Amino acid sequence: MNNVKKFLFTIVLAILLVTLSTYVFAADNNGNNNRTTTNTTNNTVSNTTQTTGGNSKVTIFELVSDKSCNLNLGNNGRFEKKVADFNAKEKSITLQLSLVNTSSPANVTKPSELFLVIDNSNSMVENSVESGITRKEAVIESASSLTDKLLKAYPDLKIGIVSFSSKDGAEGTLADAKLEQTLTSDVTEVKNALANIETSEGARTNIEAGLTIAEQNYTDEDNTKVLVLLSDGVPNNDTHGNFSSYSGKVAANTKAKLQSIDAKGINIIGAMIGLNGEEIEPLTNRTYQDLAEEIFGTPDKPTVGKFYYVQDKEIDKTLNETISNILVPTPVTKLNNIIIKDYFPQTIIDNFNFEYVASPNIGNVSTQIDKSDNSITWKIEVLKEDEVATLSYKLTLKDNFNKEILDEILPTNEKVDITYNEDGHVNSEDSPTVRVKEEIPPQKEDNTIAKDPIPQTGNNSFIALIVIAGTAIVLAIISIRLKKHSNK
Repeated sequence: MNNVKKFLFTIVLAILLVTLSTYVFAADNNGNNNRTTTNTTNNTVSNTTQTTGGNSKVTIFELVSDKSCNLNLGNNGRFEKKVADFNAKEKSITLQLSLVNTSSPANVTKPSELFLVIDNSNSMVENSVESGITRKEAVIESASSLTDKLLKAYPDLKIGIVSFSSKDGAEGTLADAKLEQTLTSDVTEVKNALANIETSEGARTNIEAGLTIAEQNYTDEDNTKVLVLLSDGVPNNDTHGNFSSYSGKVAANTKAKLQSIDAKGINIIGAMIGLNGEEIEPLTNRTYQDLAEEIFGTPDKPTVGKFYYVQDKEIDKTLNETISNILVPTPVTKLNNIIIKDYFPQTIIDNFNFEYVASPNIGNVSTQIDKSDNSITWKIEVLKEDEVATLSYKLTLKDNFNKEILDEILPTNEKVDITYNEDGHVNSEDSPTVRVKEEIPPQKEDNTIAKDPIPQTGNNSFIALIVIAGTAIVLAIISIRLKKHSNK
């Protein structure tokens, strides 16, 4: 019977050892495969898995400076190049170019009252211009066109007409001048008065009389008054009965009248027609131009207001461009023949892809970067007042960029060069800057909690205790059964 007991005990012990060794092996193998790290946070347990190669670098793209490029195109325009978008994830920067026409009409004090004081002496009809019409006819036609422009620009402007020469029987008095038209805003009346100026038989030129008649017919209102004097001769007569050879008292009195009118705040514009600076006045042995300058000064240094020498072929140009632009300024409100060249550094060309984001809304631009000078060219034929032209492009870092640019501050542009109108030119080297870096990203601790925990082998001591207890129970049962059997 003892042999039976020994045999059974051996069997049970073998079973126990096999069970324990199997458990230990399974538990150890499971731990080695998963290399589980236990993290406890707020009393909850989560598991993170270490990944081989976690020290790899990542490429970082950053905006160092968003400095804009700003340029003024004289008083007519303003150019700006700025960052429109920066995408660190995409590793791209979008730049917007814009040009606005900032022109505005000049702040001009419009004339309220204007007299045209016109020479009507014999010389005005004895001389002809290139078109074959008389000098008087050329002046009347140009003055009529000027009237149209002035009253179109200023409908409330009042214009009057005075003619002057000399008058038989009353020469050397105010009778040498005639009020052809009182101040009026009626364009028809003014033009009819011009057309109906009767040719005078007077041989002399009494400019003082014409000036005085105009002066007397302005209103007393406090407004802007203008006097335009048109004559083809140096005065040889005045209102004081003086007759001289274009000098002396006549010259002094005429000059004094100009100065007294100017002192009243009346703006004087004078034009001497037909003087060439060469013709000699016999009695003084001086040129007529020298004699005129004694009274009126020179175009550069006039006695009063503004003064011009006008050749016959320039009559219309002088009245309808020069004088018209003084009275009704036509500011340059257009930007013409604009060429914008945007240059790129070689590092940008080599390491970034270029693409247009938005085509220009005005003008046209080169389809791609010109590699001969690393530039794009934007051409705008005309940019009108208040118009805004825009263009956008994007620079994106290439996947195979040159690592030599790492940590370097890179200007996105080398310079901007702009030409406009006939001789306008501006440029700037201001530009946004970027940088490319490589960094090891910080390691993040995994505190994730699984919704359903993965089944795991239990505590080794607890399981071993259960096995031993179970084995003892089995042995006890066997022992009891054997005793009962032996007692029989």
